[in-house]
Amino acid sequence: MKKIFIFAITILPLIIFSVNFSIFYENTIFNGTKYFSNTFIPKISYTSDNFKFIASMKFSNDGKYPPFYNEFYKDYYIKFQDAGIILSLENIEVKMGNFKNYDIINSPYSLFISSLGHSKPIISIKYEDQKFLYESRYMLSSYKANETINKGINLKYYAIKLNNFTFGFEETAVYVNRIFDFEYLSNPLPNFFIQYYRVNNLYGNIFNDNSLMGFFGNYKGEKYTIFGQILIDDFNANRFFNPQNDTVDKMAWSFGTVFQYNKLKIKLFHAGATKYTFQPSSIATSSNAFYYGYTYYNTLEINGYPISYEDTYVGYKYGENNIAFMVAAEYNGNIKFNTAVELVVSGTKSPINPWTDKDTFEPNFNLLNESKLEKCVFFYLNIVKNFDIITLGIRSKFGKIFNVLEKVIPDDANKLPYFSPSDKDKNIIEISAFFELSL
Repeated sequence: MKKIFIFAITILPLIIFSVNFSIFYENTIFNGTKYFSNTFIPKISYTSDNFKFIASMKFSNDGKYPPFYNEFYKDYYIKFQDAGIILSLENIEVKMGNFKNYDIINSPYSLFISSLGHSKPIISIKYEDQKFLYESRYMLSSYKANETINKGINLKYYAIKLNNFTFGFEETAVYVNRIFDFEYLSNPLPNFFIQYYRVNNLYGNIFNDNSLMGFFGNYKGEKYTIFGQILIDDFNANRFFNPQNDTVDKMAWSFGTVFQYNKLKIKLFHAGATKYTFQPSSIATSSNAFYYGYTYYNTLEINGYPISYEDTYVGYKYGENNIAFMVAAEYNGNIKFNTAVELVVSGTKSPINPWTDKDTFEPNFNLLNESKLEKCVFFYLNIVKNFDIITLGIRSKFGKIFNVLEKVIPDDANKLPYFSPSDKDKNIIEISAFFELSL
């Protein structure tokens, strides 16, 4: 009966309302931990001049999340993926629903929003014309449950556009003990001012939120594009004005360029982040600051399933204390090829435990200043062929990780786990094949 109901709500709208329908299927031969897992993503959408409706869900047994109702669906879990509505009128776009999230900068190393495109409930208000660009986007980080807390995030960016050059200011606010804050979404003032207004005026010290800020730039030439992005959580200005009271540098950077030669694109990317960036900043569990690290969750495990740090970070996918380099090529012919070589070097990472394994920070600039580091070398190759309504493809990733990061329980005040380089090495082999049918 349940299967008939699911079939009915999927197919009937296609017949009655003439909406678009697609089904994506991927068989992962090996994902690093499991052999022969399956992923299904059915999608229904309807588009008119000013309105778009999208309904999409991911069904998978890749072992990444706890099963959903395993009495009927065995080891499969369900995850919303691009499900909501989009309203557009001339230069304004309003988006509401559970959508994949991406940054304003199109890079595998984007800083404020992860390039992995994690799906989260959002409300987005965006405006763009020939001279100006603005967006305010609310994202639900987590609900209060056994292992998580009520936590929300608001992203804003403002940019000016001068011919082929775009330059802007970007920031996020992180708040806890509530899942939504209307002021951050609706007020066009920078989040930084809203945060301090909250603390020092009407609300007293009820709200003690966190803000991260930075800048981005993008230049498009005839056959090339250059871009850069900077994120600052904290900067030790005391080194100049009050050397006796040093603080810590918490910052990240990302740069890249794309060269276009007919159907071929050559891409170069680099990024990095200092130690402590994206971490919470108080060891007192009674303080909001203990929870407002730039992460979706305040735990590294949900219902017994571990969460990778790449799925924990809201922003830069490799998190703190690392540098990364990538050289990539893309060919768009009858068959589309994507290939890349990547090098990533990482030290300790602590998404949920303030100051990693200590009760306070090491002042000033800290980056890879540890005796043991994780070194990763990856090779990617993706092939896609389109046959009108059918798309076929292969995805693969090969490489090796030296001194792989593993979870460690520190001997500090909170005893929360963090990731530290180990003495182990790991071979990486990930291969999958997929097809998509679009009607």
